[in-house]
Amino acid sequence: MHLMQLDTEIRLPEQIKHVSLESRKESIRCGMGKAVRGLDGIHSVRAQCTLQVTIITDEMLSNSITLRLANMSQERFLSPLLGLFLDGVAMVLSAAKEDIVIFNIQNDTDVRANILNVSLSVLLPRQSSAELTGKFFSSEDLQERLYLNRSLLTLISTQRVLPFDDNICLREPCENYMKCVSVLKFDSLAPFITSDTILFRPIHPINGLRCRCPTGFTGDYCETEIDLCYSNPCRNNGVCRSREGGFTCECPEEFTGEQCEVNSRSGRCTMGVCKNGGTCVNLLVGGFKCDCPPGEYEKPYCEMTTRSFPAQSFITFKGLRQRFHFSISLTFATKERSGLLLYNGRFNEKHDFIALEIINEQVQLTFSAGESTTTVSPFIPGGVSDGQWHVVQLQYYNKPIIGKSGIPQGPSDQKVAVVTVDDCDTSVALRFGHILGNYTCSAQGMQSGSKKSLDLTGPLLLGGVPNLPEDFPIQTHEFVGCMKNLYIDNKQIDLADFIANNGTLPGCSAKRHFCSTNTCKNGVPCVNKWDTFSCECPLGYGGKNCEQVMASPQHFQGNSLVTWSNLASTITLPWYIGIMFRTRQANGILLRAVAEQQSTISLQLSEGNIFLALYIGSRSVSSLRLDQVKVNDGDWHYLQVELKSTQEDSDSKYQAIIYFDYGQHQANTEIDAEFPGLKLNSLSVGGMAGDNGSVLHGFRGCMQGVRIGETSATAVALNLNQAEKVNVERGCSLPDPCDSNPCPANSYCNDDWDSYSCSCDPGYYGESCMDVCDVNPCEHHSSCTRKPSSSHGYICECSGNFLGQYCENKIDQPCPKGWWGHPMCGPCSCQIEKGFDPDCNKTSGHCRCKENHYQPLGNDTCYPCDCYPTGSFSRTCDLESGQCQCKPGVIGRKCDQCDNPFAEVSMNGCEVIYDSCPRAMEAEIWWPRTKFGLPAAVPCPKGSIGTAIRHCDEHKGWLPPNLFNCTSVTFLELKRFSDKLSRNESFLDAVKSRQMAMMLQNASQNTAVYFGSDVKVAYRLIDRILKYENLQEGFGLAATQDVHFNENLFRVGSSLLNPKNKAHWDLIQNTEGGTAQLLRHYEDYANILAQNMKKTYLSPFTIVTPNIVISVDRLDKMNFGGAKLPRYEALRGAKPIDVDTSVTLPDSVFKPAETKTSRITEAHIKEDNRTMNRKRRHPDLSGQEAIASVIIYQTLATLLPEQYDTDKRSLRVPKRPVINTPVVSISIHDNEERLQHILDKPITVQFRLFETEERSKPICVFWNHSIPIGGTGGWSAKGCEVVFRNQSHISCQCNHMTSFAVLMDVSHRENGEILPLKMITYATVAVTLGSLFLTFAILVLLRSLNSNQSSISKNMVAALFFSELIFLLGINQADNPFVCTVIAILLHFFYMCTFAWMFLDGLHMYRMLTEVRDINYGPMRFYYMIGWGVPAFITGLAVGLDPEGYGNPDFCWLSMYDTIIWSFAGPIALAVSMNVFVSILAARASCSHKHHGFEKKGSSVNGLRTAFLILLLVTVTWLLALLAVNNDTLIFHYLLAGFSSAQGPCIFFFRIIFNKEVRKAFKYACNRKNASDIHGTKSTASSYNCNSTYVDGRLYRPPYGDSSGSLNSTVRSGKSHHSYIPFVVREDSGLNNSQAHIGLNDHSAAYFHEDKEHPDDHDSDSDSDLSLEDDQSGSYASTHSSDSEEEDHFPADQCWESLASQNNERIPAFSTPKLDNLSGHVKPYWPGEFVTTASESEGHGGSEKLKVETVPNSDISREKLNSIEDHVRENGDGIYKDNTLVSLPNPNAQPQKGILKKKSLPTITEKNSINRIHNELSNHKIGTVSSRASSSSDGSRVQRTKQSLQEQLNGVTPIAMSIKAGTVDEDSSGSDSSDETSI
Repeated sequence: MHLMQLDTEIRLPEQIKHVSLESRKESIRCGMGKAVRGLDGIHSVRAQCTLQVTIITDEMLSNSITLRLANMSQERFLSPLLGLFLDGVAMVLSAAKEDIVIFNIQNDTDVRANILNVSLSVLLPRQSSAELTGKFFSSEDLQERLYLNRSLLTLISTQRVLPFDDNICLREPCENYMKCVSVLKFDSLAPFITSDTILFRPIHPINGLRCRCPTGFTGDYCETEIDLCYSNPCRNNGVCRSREGGFTCECPEEFTGEQCEVNSRSGRCTMGVCKNGGTCVNLLVGGFKCDCPPGEYEKPYCEMTTRSFPAQSFITFKGLRQRFHFSISLTFATKERSGLLLYNGRFNEKHDFIALEIINEQVQLTFSAGESTTTVSPFIPGGVSDGQWHVVQLQYYNKPIIGKSGIPQGPSDQKVAVVTVDDCDTSVALRFGHILGNYTCSAQGMQSGSKKSLDLTGPLLLGGVPNLPEDFPIQTHEFVGCMKNLYIDNKQIDLADFIANNGTLPGCSAKRHFCSTNTCKNGVPCVNKWDTFSCECPLGYGGKNCEQVMASPQHFQGNSLVTWSNLASTITLPWYIGIMFRTRQANGILLRAVAEQQSTISLQLSEGNIFLALYIGSRSVSSLRLDQVKVNDGDWHYLQVELKSTQEDSDSKYQAIIYFDYGQHQANTEIDAEFPGLKLNSLSVGGMAGDNGSVLHGFRGCMQGVRIGETSATAVALNLNQAEKVNVERGCSLPDPCDSNPCPANSYCNDDWDSYSCSCDPGYYGESCMDVCDVNPCEHHSSCTRKPSSSHGYICECSGNFLGQYCENKIDQPCPKGWWGHPMCGPCSCQIEKGFDPDCNKTSGHCRCKENHYQPLGNDTCYPCDCYPTGSFSRTCDLESGQCQCKPGVIGRKCDQCDNPFAEVSMNGCEVIYDSCPRAMEAEIWWPRTKFGLPAAVPCPKGSIGTAIRHCDEHKGWLPPNLFNCTSVTFLELKRFSDKLSRNESFLDAVKSRQMAMMLQNASQNTAVYFGSDVKVAYRLIDRILKYENLQEGFGLAATQDVHFNENLFRVGSSLLNPKNKAHWDLIQNTEGGTAQLLRHYEDYANILAQNMKKTYLSPFTIVTPNIVISVDRLDKMNFGGAKLPRYEALRGAKPIDVDTSVTLPDSVFKPAETKTSRITEAHIKEDNRTMNRKRRHPDLSGQEAIASVIIYQTLATLLPEQYDTDKRSLRVPKRPVINTPVVSISIHDNEERLQHILDKPITVQFRLFETEERSKPICVFWNHSIPIGGTGGWSAKGCEVVFRNQSHISCQCNHMTSFAVLMDVSHRENGEILPLKMITYATVAVTLGSLFLTFAILVLLRSLNSNQSSISKNMVAALFFSELIFLLGINQADNPFVCTVIAILLHFFYMCTFAWMFLDGLHMYRMLTEVRDINYGPMRFYYMIGWGVPAFITGLAVGLDPEGYGNPDFCWLSMYDTIIWSFAGPIALAVSMNVFVSILAARASCSHKHHGFEKKGSSVNGLRTAFLILLLVTVTWLLALLAVNNDTLIFHYLLAGFSSAQGPCIFFFRIIFNKEVRKAFKYACNRKNASDIHGTKSTASSYNCNSTYVDGRLYRPPYGDSSGSLNSTVRSGKSHHSYIPFVVREDSGLNNSQAHIGLNDHSAAYFHEDKEHPDDHDSDSDSDLSLEDDQSGSYASTHSSDSEEEDHFPADQCWESLASQNNERIPAFSTPKLDNLSGHVKPYWPGEFVTTASESEGHGGSEKLKVETVPNSDISREKLNSIEDHVRENGDGIYKDNTLVSLPNPNAQPQKGILKKKSLPTITEKNSINRIHNELSNHKIGTVSSRASSSSDGSRVQRTKQSLQEQLNGVTPIAMSIKAGTVDEDSSGSDSSDETSI
C-alpha cells in the first residue's frame, strides 16, 4: 500500500489575528482518522488530520491549576483517556468540554512515583460569558471544586487524582504582610508527544512567584496594616467593620448593599438585590420588595441563613485562604454530645487548618499553622447539647511587632485564637476567669512558629468532611443539628450560596414551631422542644397532649417508699410498665418489680440517665442504659418499659424496650426467655426496702401514674390505697428554695424546682458575683465605671490617647508618610499631579497642597503661588486665595501690579511713570514700558509663536492684551498649510484631506488652551476639508480610505466647540461664517455619508466625543414602526454622559404630509413603480433601506451667534434668551435622496436640559440657514412645538428635519406666572374693580348728575375699569398667541383712553375756570373724539405698523424692550404732561383774583386736588404694572398690589363720597319730590347755603370760579361767565354804562320753563365745537344741553324760598323799564334768557349777592307782558329754533381767554341781522332806574336788548330789568363805581 499524497490546509481562527505575539504560545494538537479508498487499482489510504491551535495567554496561566494523576503516562493519557478526563472535569465544574483548555502534560520529575502533571484552565459557563475572551475560573475555585469532587472525577475519568502538590508559596518567601502568588510563566515549547490518535505539542511553563503588598497593608516593606474604615465608606448610618484587606458594612434594617446604598423603603429595584432567584417588585408607594421562590428563603432579600444537617451531610463554601487575622461567628443547636461544626484547611495534618467541634457537649477549637496543633476549649456549665441555640465566636489574629517608635513593623510568630460561647465578656473571662470562679465562657490559645500567616488553602466545610483517604486532624466527622447566621469577618454568609452541598437541607426542621392552638389539652401551655413539643401538664395529668389522668401524685423525700404486695399479675408478653416522674437527683431507684425465682426488674437513675436492669437471683441477665438524654432536669418525664417477643425465622426472641417522653428517645435490649410467665410478687416505687425499715437508693422527687398491664392502652393504674407507704407525701408541692435568700449580693435567685440557681446582675461575675470593676478589665490605667444599661453593665473611660471597649487601642500611633488614621493607617490618596503633597493630615486624612501652592475654595487642584519676587516679601501665599504678601502699594495675587495704572513694581514698592505705561505682567507676558499712544508688541506666551499686542492709552493706561494672533506650537505646521491654501499655493486632495484631519486631531489632543489663531486655523482647515468631502462621492470619500477619518473630523470639531473658545469664535464670526457655517458643513457631510453608504458599503457607526455625537444608521423601510436614534444600546465602548437626548422617528416618516395633489402624485408614482418592476427581471431591493444621520452638539448652542427670526409670528424671543439644550441635527436619505418634505407625522426630539434653575418658557427652535441675518441664518420656531416638559427634560415635535434646540428665558417665571403674588394681586385689583364699578353705577343711576364733568368721570372710570379687568384676566394668557395679541391691543387702547379722559377732566376744569360761558352742559363730540377716538387711532396705527409687537412669551402686553412701547408710553407721557400743565394753569386761575370776580373758589381748588391725586395714583399704578410684568423684581409686585388697592377706593371716595353734588343728588333721590313744583330760577348763594343753580327742577352747576348770587345781586360785568338764568347779559367788547329796571311776576315764570317734548333740539355744541356758532348759542346751553335732559328735578330747598312765595302769588308789575344810553354795539338777547352772574374770584361761600329789582315802566304795559308769557307757553322753544342770532364783535373788545380765544369774526349776514334787531329795539323808550350796589366793582356798564322776530310781529316789547352788579377784576378798566345796565 502506497500513500501517494497528503494535502493539508491550515486555517487559523479569526481571533488569532488580533492576539499579540508577545503574550501567547501555540499549543497544537492533531487528531487523525482514516478512510480506505482504491488508489493502485485495488486499495488506497487517505489520512485526515484535524489541527487545533490554542492561544495560551497570561490570563489563562494565572487562572490555571495542575492536577496530579497517579500511575499515568503521557501516551496513555492522550489515548484514550483524554476524552474521559475532559468529561469528568466538565461534569464536576458544570462547564462545556470545549471550554477546558489543557496546555501542558508533563511527568513529575520531583518524585519517584509515576505521576503525571496536567495543567489546565477552564472558561466560566457560557450563560455568563460565552465568548472566547470571557473570564476564567480562578485557580482557587478550580482547586476547591476539583479537590472536593476527586472521587467523582476519579469515577468518570478512571484516573486517580492526587491531592494538590505543595506550591512554593507555602514556604512564605515574602516578608511581612506581602502576599505570595504562585504563577506559571512561559518557558519554551516542548517537543511533540505522540500517541495512537493524538499528536500533542504542549508548552512547558515554569513555576514562579510574585510578592505584592495586598490591599489593606502599606509601608516600604508592607509592614503596616491599614484600617480601611478610615474613609467612612458605609452610607445611611451603616457601621463599618474593618477586616483584612477590606471592610464590612453593617446596615440598618431597611438598607442593604455593599455600602448600605440601597433603601428598600424608598429606593427602587437594583440588579442582584434579591438573592437566590428572588423577584424584585417596585412598590407604588415607594421602595421595593423581594418575592422569594418556594423554600426556606427569608425576607427581605431571599437569603438563607439556616440549614439542617442530617447525619453524614456537609456543605462547602470558599475557604479563608492565607490570613493574618479573621473572625467567624456561628449559631448552632444540637442534641448530640459531639459534632464537627466547621473545618477549613487541607485534608491532612501536615498543613494549616482550623477545626471547630463539639466534644462532650463543649465547644473546642483546634488549629495549626503547620508546625504544631493548639486546642482552645471554653467551658459552659450544662454544655451546649441541649437543643437550644448557642453562639460561638472565633477570633484569630497575628500579634504585630511594635517598634520603638510605636509603629507596627510587621507580623510576629505569635498566633492567637480566642473562642467565645454565647453572651460572654471575653476580656473578663480571659483575664480574670480564674479569679472570678466559674466564668470560663471564653478561652484563648497561642501558637508560635516560623510561619507568620495561617494558610487555609482549601474549602470551608460546615457540618462534616467528605470520606477521603486522607486523615483529618479532628475527632468527629459529622454534625447532626442545625446551624444559622454564619458570619465571616462580620459579613453574613448566604447559606444558599455554596460551592457544593452534600445532603444538608434548608431551614431547621427540629426547631420549627410545633405548637398550635389545640396541641395541649386542658388549656395548658405548649413549649417547643427539639424536634417536638412539650405540654406543661398540671399535676395529675400526663400524656403527650396532657390528655391522660395520672393518678396519685406523690412526693418522695429520698427515704420514701410505696410498695404493692401480693399482686395477682403474671408477666405475660407483651408486658407494660409506665411511670411519670420529675427529679433533680442523679441516682436512685424509680421502680423495682420482684417476681418468682428471685427475678427482678429494676428501673433506676444512673448519673442522670435511665438504667434498666433485669436480674434472676443475683445474676444480671440483661441491662439497658438510655444515655441520649439526662432526666434529672426537674421536668416531668414519662417513662415506659415494654417487654415483648419477636419472631425471627423459627426462633422467638424477647426484647425489653425503653420509651422515654412518648418515644422521643428509646432503646432496646434482648432479655432472657425465663421472664415471660413469671408471677409478679411485689412492686415498689421510690427505692428498695432495707433493714430496720430503711429505704435503700431512695428517690427524691415526685411520681404519678404508675401503670401496669399488657399494653399501654390496657394498662391500669395501681391503687395507692392498697399499697404500703413510707414517708410519702400526697401531691408534689415543694417550698421555694429562694425564700431563704441563698444567692450572694448583686444577684437574683431562680426557682428551678427542688433547686435554685443564682444569676449575677450585669457587671458582676463568678460564683460570688464579684463586681467586675474591682478587678478592672480596662487597660492602660483606664477607669471602670458601672453602667447597668451597657451590654455588660460597665464601661471603660479611656484616657485621651486610647480607645476601644477596654481602651486597648492607642490613638496617636504615628503613620508612615503618605498614610493616616487610627488605630490603623490608611492611604492618603492625594493627587500629586494636581499639586497636592503626597503626605496628608495624620488625623483626618485631608490632603494639603505642596509648599508654595494654594487651593481655591471649591476647587480640586492646587496651583503654584508664583509670587513676583520684586513685589512680594516671600514666596508663600494664602492657602485659599493664593494672595502673596505684597509690598506697600503693590497689588495683584502675585504682587506684580500696582493700584495706580501708571505705576510699576519696583524693589521699594510702586513707582509712578509719568510719560509711559509701566512695565506690567498680564496674560503670562511681561509688557515693557511703552510711551502713551503707542502699542507694545511682544512675543506670545511660552509654548506659542506670534506677536501679542497691547495698546497704551494716555488716559486709561494699559488696555486688555490681544493674543488672538498667537499660534500654539502644535498648530504651526497646520497654519502654514492653511496659509498656502488661502494663497492658492496648494490644493486639497484625498490624501491631504486625510493627513490634515489626522494632524488636526493630534494637535487638538496635545493643546490644553487654544489661542485665537489656533481656533481660526483649525476652523479654516475643517471648513476646507468638509467642503472638499461634500463634493466627493462613492469611494472618493476619505472615510472609505481611512477608518479613522470620521472620528478625526468630529474629535477636532468637538475640541473647537469647547465653550472656553467662545471669545475666539466671537471674533472669527465678525468676518467669517464661524460656528453656523461649521454646523452647515457638518450637516452636509453627514448627508454625503448617508447618501453614499450603499455605494461604498460603509457600515453604520456611532462616534462619541466630549462635545459631539454622530450616529449614522440604517432603517428598514419594509417593517419600519418608528425608531429612536442614536441607538446607544448597541454601542460598544464608552457611552456619552447625556444618553437622554435623542430623536424619535414616526412610522410615517417616509410619507409626506398628505394633500390632494400629493395623493394623485403618489398614485402615479406607485403605478410607474409597478410598471418598472414588471419590466425588470430582477427588481431592485436596495430601496428597502433608508439611512438616518443624527448629530448631537453638546456645546454648539453657546457658540452660535445670537440671531433670531425677525418674524415675530414665527418666534417671540424672550427677554433673556438662551439655548438650554444640545443642538440635534437629523436627516434621512431614502434612495440616496434626502427627505425634505413636510412630514405626515412630526418627529420627536427629546432633550436633557443643561440648567434646570432659573430657566423657563421653553420654545422649540431650529437653525434656519436661509434667514438673511448676518448671512449665516438664525433661530426660528416654525413647525415646532413643545409637547412634554418636566424638571430636567423637554420633548419637541417638528414637521421637518434640520438642527433643533430649545430656547428658554433666563428667568424663574414660567408662561402664565407673570404675577408671582397672584392671590395678592387678584385681591387688590378686585378691590379696585369693585370700587370702579360702584362709582360708575352711581354716576349712571343718579340721573340728576348729567353734567359734562359727570360724563367725563363716567368715561374715565369705565376706561380704567376695563383696563384693570383686562389686565387681571388676560395678562398671563401667553399660551394662546392670538388671544394674547388681542389682550395686549385692548390694554393699549383702554389705558390710553384712561389717560385721555383724565386729561379731558383737567382740561374741562380749566375751561370752566377761564371761559366766560358755562361749558358744563352740551354735546361732547369733541371730548369723545379725544377720549376714545385718538387712542383708537393711535392703537390702530401701532397695530398696523407692528402687529407682532403685541404680546410676547412672558405676558400679553407691550414689552419695554420693543420699540413699539413708545406708541404706548409716548402718548401717555404726553397726556400726563399736558394734564399736569393744564392743572397748573387751572390752579393759577383758581388762585388768582379775576377782575370781575367777587367770591372765593374753594370747590375749584378741591376739584383740582382730586383730579391731580387721581392722575398721580393712576399714573404710578400704570407704571408699576408695566414694570412688574417686564421685571422679575418682587418689590414692583408688592408696590403694584398696594397702589392697585388704593386707586379704586380713592376714586370712589373723591368722586362719590366727598362730592357735594353726588350727596345732594342722593338726598334728592331719597326725598323723591316732584320737580313740577319748582318754577323759576334758583340761584344758589352763600346765604342760602346752595352751590348750584336749579332751573325748572334741573341742576345747573355754575363754573368753579363763580359763586351764585341771589336775585337781589347785581349783574356782573361782561368779563364774567354767564349764569343759567334765562336772561343773559353778555358783551363782546367794551360795554356802555346803563341801567334797566324790569318787573318780575308770576307770568314771567314761563320764561324759566323748558320744552321737554324736544330734548334733542340743540342749537350748537357749547362745550366742544370751536366754531363761531359756540358764541352765538352759548346762552342756550342751560336749556338745550343733551346731558341736561337726563337730570331729574331737585327739591326746592330753603335757598329757593326767597324767590317765590309758597302760594305762587304773583309779584306786582311796575311800569315798563327805562332804557338809557343803549349802545349800538350791545349784543341783543332774547326774552327768556335771564342772566345771573357771580364773581369769578369768589367761591360758593362768597358774600356777594345778586339782586334783581323791578321798576315800573310806562312804555310796557302789563297786558303786553302777559301776552309775551302766553306766547312763550304756546310756542315752547320754537322761538329758539326759528330765530338764531349771532353776536356782533366789538372791534375794541379785549382778546378772549381760554379755549375760545381764537374764534373767528362773525359774517356780514350775521351783522345785518343784529343791526335789524337793534333798530327795532331802539324804538322803545328807555327809562333809567338806579339801584343799590352791594359792593363796589371795577367794571363796565352793560346795556343789552334782544328782541326776536316773533316779538316784533306781536308787538312785544322787552322787559326792562335793572341789574346792579358789583365786580372786581384786576384786568378790567373803567370807574370804581357801581355799574347799572338797563335793558
